[in-house]
Amino acid sequence: MMPRNLPLVLGVAFVALVILLNSVFIVRQDRQAIVLRFGAYTASINEPGSSEPGLYFKIPFFDTVIMYDKRNIGLILEGQSIVPSDQERLIVDAVVRWRITDPRRFYQSALTEDGGEERLKVFTESAMRRVLGAATSDQIISGRRAALMQAIEDDLNRSAATELGVRVVDVRIRQADLPSENTERVYERMRSERQQVAGRIRAEGARDAQIILATARQENERLRGEGEGERARIFAQAYGRDAEFAAFYRSMRAYDTAIDANTPIVVPPDSDFFRYMQRRRGGN
Repeated sequence: MMPRNLPLVLGVAFVALVILLNSVFIVRQDRQAIVLRFGAYTASINEPGSSEPGLYFKIPFFDTVIMYDKRNIGLILEGQSIVPSDQERLIVDAVVRWRITDPRRFYQSALTEDGGEERLKVFTESAMRRVLGAATSDQIISGRRAALMQAIEDDLNRSAATELGVRVVDVRIRQADLPSENTERVYERMRSERQQVAGRIRAEGARDAQIILATARQENERLRGEGEGERARIFAQAYGRDAEFAAFYRSMRAYDTAIDANTPIVVPPDSDFFRYMQRRRGGN
């Protein structure tokens, strides 16, 4: 027969088990927790900067434990419409990596991770409009993207860190494109601008080339003049040292200049043109 007090024992055991299960909780290494008593904050466990995972006790039915992720959390923003300083609207996709650094402030501001993500999304959209709105579309698409992403991250950490108790660890612009209806018009404007720049560079190159050529010609004439002068000086010294050689050299130069190969020439033998040869033949 079943003892009369068995239902009572089972009831007490069940109540004890429920109380026990509601008296303990486990905080994992990658999680952090806050403890609320009647809705008021009482403690934080395993928050950033500490290592306190493990088994913990609470007052059953009076204490509530809320768990938050201790790791970096990803936030993706797609299709953000941004108007840069040159008024060319862009569609920007971005990724934000963030983590909860102050669980108490995070609970007071956002309650849940989903609520915190929604609030951080608003902060990020505002920061992107402030930073990217001061840049040009060319800078966003290519030129200064790294600097702009760092500026957005800094802006978020000034606003979101104080308001939400989080820290933004990275901001990445995954994609920045023109709306499809504006693409051809903007690309045509960019081509025109690049052609203007190319034309200016070509004109500057042509001007510099003329200057360089003029300078080179001037230097060439100077060096040629110096060479001719040095040549004349050397010949003058040679002529002064050996008059016979000088007469011979001048005659050979005259023959070389006047008589081309296979060219007949009629000159009287006693002409001045062959004076040196006559003198050498005659022994004078």
